[in-house]
Amino acid sequence: MQAVVIARRRRRTLVGSITIAIAAVLIAVTISSGGGATAAASDGNVAGVAYSARLFAGIPQHGTVLGRANAPVKLVEFADLQCPYCDEYAVQALPTLVRDYVRTGEVSMRFENLSFIGPGSVAAGRVAAAAAQQNRLWNFVDLMYLNQGGENSGYVTPSYLRRLLDAAPGVNVANALSASQTPSADAALQQAAGVANADGIDSTPSFLIGRAGGPLHVFQPTSLTSAPFAAAFDALLKGSR
Repeated sequence: MQAVVIARRRRRTLVGSITIAIAAVLIAVTISSGGGATAAASDGNVAGVAYSARLFAGIPQHGTVLGRANAPVKLVEFADLQCPYCDEYAVQALPTLVRDYVRTGEVSMRFENLSFIGPGSVAAGRVAAAAAQQNRLWNFVDLMYLNQGGENSGYVTPSYLRRLLDAAPGVNVANALSASQTPSADAALQQAAGVANADGIDSTPSFLIGRAGGPLHVFQPTSLTSAPFAAAFDALLKGSR
């Protein structure tokens, strides 16, 4: 089963190749493209706004981390915002895991944004980095997945990204858009790529899991539903409940 899941993941083909210069070129391409979007947000509607807001309401966020800082179990997710299998995880598994483990304070989650699929990934990744500066990354990322279009289909336009920011609660949109064009946004993408390389991560979605204060290990779920993650969390939480 594990081999099946790995085969379904989006393989990284540009490991470690995200640089400020490349990102700048890709952003320019994205802004100038006028491709036809397939996501709900492409026509001015943003799907899942109320649902997503309720999912994260009241849960602490700090940068790329969702959940209580001293949660006993940690999960790191490596994902590309255009990756369809990352979307599958976000839709099928994440809501249950947030409700049952993050909201209870038992698990914290960190998002490492691997923007390798194409120009839209980099454009969205920069905006996600800006949302992280306002501690609203998870709201933006969730709306991105709920409104995801086809890979490199041109749907990730400046107006699309603005609509997602507008729909994310608590975001200062003007500040986020400005911050997304700064070196700090590029640095966030480079840092995520460096973390992935150091941990041998070459596909999305990929996960590291472990107890706080100890080493994190690569976790290969048998499916992108909540069940294998819940089983792993429960095993790590034994003795701390």
